[in-house]
Amino acid sequence: MKLTVLGNRSPYPTKDAACSGYLLQSGEQKILIDVGPGTLSNLQQIIPFYQLDAIIISHLHQDHCLDLLPMHYGMAKSIEQGKREEALAVYLPFDGGDELQFIQAKVGDEFHLQQITQETELKLENLKVSFQRSNHPKECYAIKVDDGAKQFVYTADTGWDESLVEFAMNVDLLLAEASLLEKDSQYTKAGHLTVKQATQLGIEAQVGKVLLTHFWPEYEQSQVAAEIPEAEIEVELARVLEEYSF
Repeated sequence: MKLTVLGNRSPYPTKDAACSGYLLQSGEQKILIDVGPGTLSNLQQIIPFYQLDAIIISHLHQDHCLDLLPMHYGMAKSIEQGKREEALAVYLPFDGGDELQFIQAKVGDEFHLQQITQETELKLENLKVSFQRSNHPKECYAIKVDDGAKQFVYTADTGWDESLVEFAMNVDLLLAEASLLEKDSQYTKAGHLTVKQATQLGIEAQVGKVLLTHFWPEYEQSQVAAEIPEAEIEVELARVLEEYSF
């Protein structure tokens, strides 16, 4: 599998980095995980958006889903022009909030909106996708993708949760939110991890590699990197438009 980081900031993009969005490729499958502000532009540096096979949205905070709205215009036009034959499946929580209602009212037949819950299991060609409710105020799901040879987990937004350790156990790549420095650890109660907690999650889950993401825009990347504790597993910062093969 190959993961391309399209954005790694939250809750708003910076001049050089979009919000959350990740392109996961396995064989011919192209899955977009989260579609925050700025990610649609970066996606098109890799592939045309109409070539996507599915979109999975972890939760409906705007820094994870907002670019779905401009994409719907492009997708509708692509179907009209014959670049794409069918609606694109979009998997997301039906949390009953204002964001869901707005999306449902705005998009048309170019997207096939489908609900995810903790019990949902998707089979997308060679990919098996499962979900785990995360520790976040908004209904939010960590996402696991298994292609039969390699496994990937994305924590999405979450505070510390022991169930995520089991969910991520022994995966090859853990994409973990690391929203906070220790000096701001009081905000973990809003459903986020510090850099140290995100690293610890990877250590306890015995993963192959931890890729940290979802950084507060005002932090310098050097500040974030300085808080990565020593570990026997590989830990690094996700970099926009960088490809990670595993």
